[in-house]
This record gives sequence, structure tokens and C-alpha cells, in this order.
Amino acid sequence: MSENDLALRLRASLVDFVDRLIPKRLLRLLVHAKFQALVGAERIETVGRWIDNSFMLKRRQKRCREQHIDESTKDYLKSHFCANPFRQLETAPTGLAYVCCPIWLPTPIGTLDADPEQLWGSEPAKRIRDSIIDGSFRYCSHLHCPAITNRTLPSRASPESRQIIEQYKANPAKLPEHLVLSHDKSCNLSCPSCRSSIYIANSRKQAQLDRLTEQTLVPLMREAKSVMITGSGDPFGSKHFRNLIKRLNGGDFPQLRLELISNGQLLDQRAWSELNLDGRVRYVQISIDAAKASTYAIVRRGGDFGRLLKNLGFLRDLRRSGGIETLEFSMVVQSLNFREMPAFVKLGEEFSADTITFNMIRQRDIFSREEHIAAFIGSPNHPEYDSFVETLKAPELSQPNVQIGNVLEYVKRAQAGVAV
Repeated sequence: MSENDLALRLRASLVDFVDRLIPKRLLRLLVHAKFQALVGAERIETVGRWIDNSFMLKRRQKRCREQHIDESTKDYLKSHFCANPFRQLETAPTGLAYVCCPIWLPTPIGTLDADPEQLWGSEPAKRIRDSIIDGSFRYCSHLHCPAITNRTLPSRASPESRQIIEQYKANPAKLPEHLVLSHDKSCNLSCPSCRSSIYIANSRKQAQLDRLTEQTLVPLMREAKSVMITGSGDPFGSKHFRNLIKRLNGGDFPQLRLELISNGQLLDQRAWSELNLDGRVRYVQISIDAAKASTYAIVRRGGDFGRLLKNLGFLRDLRRSGGIETLEFSMVVQSLNFREMPAFVKLGEEFSADTITFNMIRQRDIFSREEHIAAFIGSPNHPEYDSFVETLKAPELSQPNVQIGNVLEYVKRAQAGVAV
């Protein structure tokens, strides 16, 4: 046996050994505070990224391949279209690149250190785009994608859809118009639905992210029309993203519009002025998860509800004056907050939110089975499930500016006896 064959066999044995250990348990060990203090956050991050890319990602892809698809969804997708794989590139903290949210479409198109044009035109990217054109959407999660569950995809026959399809056939290498930057998970909060502790990238990690951005992302951003920051942490809690926003607003990207996803704790007048955001922001989403201070203290660990309301008032003034084109409030629905869903809609109305969005809490790799069972209100076996279903009948949740399809899809599948 050659040394190369031996190395490959040893690697396969290691992968098999780790897989038998159940990667979820390893990931939960990696986020334990005492273990991090013993081993070091940087080493743990490297191991966690390897586990996620080698095991958990493949499991998410497998769930997509084996997902239940009802006939109404099949018919709907055959007559509708999604532009994201043709126009959008999303980065991830694991060092991979996607053409949509990795939860909605868990198949990467390559690594972030690749040549920008080769990454965008990779074979996985082509296969994903072909799946949209043929109407199968086979790489997409039909449960997690809100555009599918909310039935908000544009018609395949619409002029815009036809234009994208024809443009792709003529020029499949056309670079993305929109980037979603989620490669830094630094955040000022440690919400239990997302993480076990606060994470702030150290100076070495920030320098690595800065180099990566210059190598791959800046060339793509020069061609893009909009950039969203961030789906992985908070743009104002990340030094890397704050520096990037300053650069994007420095004059080299005059056509670029910004879209921001934030918990709102640090998004105030001072930050707005410091980052020179006037006239550059198209969209802001504030992830809140509560309508009461007592609940907020739990689901937004480390946050101050009073400070949030003050900053929401600042955003309301911006929205009303046209400084923001679109303002959205979002909630991750779980056992701790589902009763506040109607009040959350009223909160959005009070602060001039254009859209109020709800998404069901999902099973994250760091959750224990017990933690997920306690939080997942979408299960018919949950002791408060009947109260949850009754809450969904509230008239506030039927308003046109409320998007609740992902949550209703869980109820619909439960009633049909379909496992989720």
C-alpha cells in the first residue's frame, strides 16, 4: 500500500470515527465555556468549522434530498421562479460560499478563497441554477425557505423572470448583483436560539477576514448593486464589518446600496453618523424576538429592551423621512415568546415597520435534544401546542404586512402527519 493510499485510508477512518461520535455532541462540547477556556477559541473554531463542513452540512443536504414535497408545492414551483441563484452570492463563517441562505439552500458553490469568477461559475452553481430553470428546486429546503412557504416567488412567466432566464442562457458568467456577507459571526449578544456565548473575532481573525474580502469579495462588490450585512452576527458588533461599511461608503462604490440585519442594540444616531450611512441604506431588518422586556432579557441575552426601544424610535424617524426605504422586524418563534406574536405586530406598527416576519425556531447543532424539545413550539407533542395554534388565529397575524408562512407550514405538516 502506498503512503498516499494509507493517508487516505487513515483520513477515512478518522471521518468515520468522528461521525460515530455524533457531530452534534462534539459541537455542543466545543461551545462549552470551560472547554473553550481550556483549549482556546481559535482552535475550537477551526475544529467546529471542519465538523460543520464535513458532517452537518452533508446532513442538511440529505434532508433536502429526502424532504416531503406535496403536489401543491410541486405545481407551485413548476410555475414560479427564484432569482437568487442567478443574482446573489452569500458568504458563511465556515469559509464557504452559497447562492442563497445556507439554511434555505444548503449546497455551497465553492470556497471564499477561490477566484471570484470561477467561484460564481462553478459546477455546483450551474446545477443549482438548472434546478430553478427546470422547476424542481431540488437543492432548496421547501420547509425553511420563506419564499416557498409564503408563496411569494414571482411567476415564471413574468417579464423579470424571463429576462433572467434568457440572460443566463446568453451570459452564464455574469457576476452577482447582490451579496450577502455573513462570514464574520461576531455579535454583541448571545441569543440562546443562535449561540451559547458572545463571540467577537480577535485581531488575527479580523486580519484574515480583511484579506479574504480584498481577494474575493471586493472584486465582486465592484460589480454589485447591493450588499447585505449580516446574517451571521451583527454588523455593528463586528469590527470587520464596521470597517468594511466605512470603506464601501468611502466613494469607491457609488452605486452600491446597503442592507443591514441587526439586533438594534448598537444601531443609533452615533453609529449611523460614524459609518456615514445617510443616503446609502435601502433596507434594515431588526431581529427582536419579543414584545416585552422580561421576555427580551431571556431571548436576547445581553440586550437592553429600553435601549432597543430608543433605537427603534431613531429608525422610525429615518423610515418616515425616507432615510430607509424598507424597515422590517423579525421574530424567531419559540415556546418562550409565541404568545407575544400579536403584540409583536403592534410593536412593528408603532415603529413604522413595513413588514413583520415570523420564522419557527429550528434545530441548531449546538442544541441538546432536550433544549430543542422545550423550545420547539411547532411540535404537536409540545404541552403548549394547542395554545400556540390558538394564538395563530389572532387577527393581527392576518394583516397583509405580516409574513408567517414558515410557522404555518409546520402546523400544516403536523396536521397532515408529516414529520419535520
